[in-house]
Amino acid sequence: MSEKTLKELIAEAGYTYRDLAEKLGTGHDAIVAWGKGTRVPRLDNAIALAAELGVSLKTLSAALGQDVSRLPDDMGGDEN
Repeated sequence: MSEKTLKELIAEAGYTYRDLAEKLGTGHDAIVAWGKGTRVPRLDNAIALAAELGVSLKTLSAALGQDVSRLPDDMGGDEN
């Protein structure tokens, strides 16, 4: 299975980059940079982004071009 890109995740969630930037309270340029892979979001932004897109941090990290091969699979459910 091929990993989805951030652009694909954003589109599937029904957002434009500009809409998502406004929802997250960040700049449009930051979303574009994340999508291009020239920057990665800070952890707090990554958590907010994953929550908004309805994906796990592992899925988001893969979409951002990070190597997630050593991370365990997501457990699902509340892990508090």
